[in-house]
Amino acid sequence: MVSVDYGYRLQLSDNTNLHLGIKAGANFNNIDLEKLNRITQENNEALGNIQNYLNPLLGVGAYLKSKTYFFGLSVPNFLNTKRFKEINGIQATATDKPHLFASGGFAWKLNNTISLEPAFLYRMGSDAPNQVTAIGKINFKDQLQLGVGVSNNDYISAMLAFKGMKLFDFGYGYEMGQRTSSTALRVNTHEIFMRFKFGQGNVKSQTQEKDI
Repeated sequence: MVSVDYGYRLQLSDNTNLHLGIKAGANFNNIDLEKLNRITQENNEALGNIQNYLNPLLGVGAYLKSKTYFFGLSVPNFLNTKRFKEINGIQATATDKPHLFASGGFAWKLNNTISLEPAFLYRMGSDAPNQVTAIGKINFKDQLQLGVGVSNNDYISAMLAFKGMKLFDFGYGYEMGQRTSSTALRVNTHEIFMRFKFGQGNVKSQTQEKDI
């Protein structure tokens, strides 16, 4: 996926901000059948129907944040994109349907250094099971975060994030199945994210001038 995101911040009070965002880009799928972990090497005609594709996407989101809580709603892609393929007179159709995401949580400050941050993530989509993930994080001075999560799809996860750097944030996440019947054939996933903070220098300068 390649996308461009734009966000705007509305200050509702001294400690509360509403962030509004829009996303535009494209989703692409490129599958190398030779790299699939197959149970058997027998010929499978269904694999011949797999096709690479490129679809546009357009999404929006809102995020309310204060010092002690946050709540967010988003739809990463509003577009109902359909793909068609016809083989031997048989037409196959695939549709990418919009999904609604909701998240929320609060911060419980233990002392001047450490705070606990329980949170949840909820995903809802038509013709698909809803997914709920509960997350627990430990925050050290808002610079280092350690967290674990468990979801109702038999997966558990762990994450590590560095947020104390001036120009960007960096993090790593790992998700693995609990080896139940529903996850036995799924592959564990690794995720790496990096967020650049454009304009942070100007905000800091304005804040210092205001204090003076």
